[in-house]
Formats: sequence, C-alpha cells, structure tokens
Amino acid sequence: MAATDGRMELECSMDVQDVIVLDTGSGFLKVGFSGEDAPRAVLPTAVGSTTVDESREDEHGNTESTSAAKKQAYYGDEALTEALERNGTVTRPVQRGCIGMSSQQKDALESLWEHTWRNVLGVEQEELPVLIADSQPLGQAAYQSRTWTAEIMFEKLKVKSLAIFNTAVLSLFSTGRTRGLVLESGEGITQAVPVFEGFAIPHAIFKMEVAGQDITAKVQELMRRDFGHEQTASYKHMQALKEKLCKVCPDHQSALSGPDTDDEEAKSFELPDGERTFELPDGQKMKIIQVSKEVRHGAPDVLFGSGDSKQPSLQKICNEAITTCDMDFRQDLVRSLVLAGGTSMLPGLAGRLRTELAGVLPSELSRKVDIVVDSQRRYAPWVGGSMLASLSTFDQVAITKQEYEEGKADVRGLVARKTF
Repeated sequence: MAATDGRMELECSMDVQDVIVLDTGSGFLKVGFSGEDAPRAVLPTAVGSTTVDESREDEHGNTESTSAAKKQAYYGDEALTEALERNGTVTRPVQRGCIGMSSQQKDALESLWEHTWRNVLGVEQEELPVLIADSQPLGQAAYQSRTWTAEIMFEKLKVKSLAIFNTAVLSLFSTGRTRGLVLESGEGITQAVPVFEGFAIPHAIFKMEVAGQDITAKVQELMRRDFGHEQTASYKHMQALKEKLCKVCPDHQSALSGPDTDDEEAKSFELPDGERTFELPDGQKMKIIQVSKEVRHGAPDVLFGSGDSKQPSLQKICNEAITTCDMDFRQDLVRSLVLAGGTSMLPGLAGRLRTELAGVLPSELSRKVDIVVDSQRRYAPWVGGSMLASLSTFDQVAITKQEYEEGKADVRGLVARKTF
C-alpha cells in the first residue's frame, strides 16, 4: 500500500474469508467479523459469579449430604445486574487497558472469550482466523499478556491463526491514514500514540489513567451532594447520565461561573423504565431530575486537569508525544490528530482540545492542528481491525497454527516477531 501525506491507497485485494475481530477494552468488549461496518456485539467486559444452593430434602425432610453448591456464571450486562442482585462477585479482567494477570482475572477473561465465541457469535469448533486489538504497544510490558492470549487462542479456542495489532494503529487505519497522532480515550485509559507508516512509536507514547470511568466517578461524587449516597449508588445510572448530559465546554471557568444557558432537555435526566425514582431532600420522588451544570460541565473537565496544571491532561500527553518525535515528523502529527474511543464522543471535546493545544504548542505547529472527528470513533480500533482483516495480506501478518505449534518452546519470541 502506498502512502501520501499520511493517507494511504489500498492496493491489496479484499479477501472473502471470515476473520473474528476482537477488541477487549477496560469497559466493553467489541466483537464481530471482518468486512462489517460495526461490531456484531458490544458487552461490558465483566464476569459475574454466584453460588447456587442445589441441596435437596429427602422424603424425611433431611438435606442430602452429597449435594454441593454450584457456581453460576454471568457475562456482560448480566454480570452487572443478575450477579450483583444475587450478592455474587464481579470480576473486571481488563483494568486500565491491561489484561490482569491474576488467576481470577485470567480465568474470567478466558471464560468471557469462550462465551463470546459460543453464545454471542455462535462459533462452535470451526477454526477461524482472529485479529485482536491491544491497547498496549509491543514491548516488555505487553509480552506477558500477549503470550498468554496466544496460548488461550490456540490451545482453548482452537483458532486457525492470530494477529495482534495496537489499537491506535487500527484507529488510524480506520480513517485511511498511516501517519498521525491518535488520541485514544476509553473507559480505563487515555493515551497519545504517534504512528508512522502503520507502526506505533513506543518511546513517544504518553498516557494517563484518567478516562471514562473517572468522569463517571466524578459525576457520582458531584451528584451525591444533591441526592445523597443511596440515590447515586448505581454506577450504571451515573454512566447513563454522563453519556446523555455531559459535555466539554470551551472555557471551563466561564461555564461554571456564568449563567446556565442550557435548555431543559439538556439538564434533564430520566431513570430507565422500571427503575426506582430519585428521592429529593424534601421527600419528593421523581423519575426526571434536573442536573446541575457543575455535574454536566465539571465532571468531563477531569480530562483537562480541572484547572490544575499539575494534574495529567489531554493537552499535556499530546504535547509530550509530539515534542518527543523528530522535528520533521511533528507537522504530520498535528495535521492528523485522530480522536478514538468511547470517551472521545463527548460533545465539545475536539474544540476544547484545539484551544488547549494552542496554549502549549509552538505557534508554527498549533496553527496547523487538524483534529479528525470520525463518526465511527467510538469503535475505531474495531473498525480498523475489520478493514485490515479483510485484506488479502492478512495471512502474511498473522501467526498460523503451524507456526504456533512449531514455536511452542518460545511463544514469547514468536509473539515478539509477529505481533504489532
């Protein structure tokens, strides 16, 4: 494929084979098949477990001593509802963009993937190629999780071949570019990743552990002042409120100190059907509440440091990523600054980022900043993976089952050579 000004011309033919495309994020797992425009399924990256008492009484009223408690597993949304309602445990196997390496987290993720294969995609024992999106760049930190992933895919899920690509590279690919700066912000992590000709530049990647879950936590904290702890205990409700009402303002201080100019719809939040009502301090019960501008505008500002220059922020990590790269490459980065991930869907984020970058970048760079806001950016890594897996060259970049069998003695080395 040829590239001009960071954009590419696809010279590869499209392939007809089905490839499973999998993006297991901190918040949500996205899965589907190559060549499709969007994931087949999106479910929370969560596994729940409850203990079911299957003891039975005999005809004399005695409990059978041979019976044993049985574990019941729940996945995705059910893990966050059924398991919690039954006083079960919920495991989040991916934290801050990284697969947890504890036994509990690995077991949970393995079972979640198997559930996804069998029950979500309806794939039985048929061997299919797989492309996995991984937010970690290839390097020492990624080897352990990628090695384990390869072992699970080939040994347990019996895949035909496996390719692992960096999420930022795939996000850039989804926009038709091979050079640029990708600013990814999902549920658990935000990172600025420079990409040159399809390869992430590891030493110039800067990240912060401030993302969607931190905005939701801030929403929850601020809402407690108005409605109390019990009324705001549901993380699911606070997340829904964030997605419906929160937006990034061009000037945070002016937005909070000035009058609230938003209309009633922009302030109102209604609990989902069938859910309990909010109880106000005066005892009044309501399903529709008015949310203050401190919540709507203040919570998302954690991405920009909330006015504290010592705090991590989007403008800081973007500036550090840009200035760490060679002078000749910096203009390519600012001309193709691609937003990706669920948190990038916040209204007003691109405009505020442009303003903040103007304050930290040299003028010759800041005036050339072009922020790419694609309509598919929520699932950009998955979309890029779907496109890449559709190319006839996919087999050349994947680890085949034969290569895995022959390289079992050094899976880590195989992963280092053939993942991106």
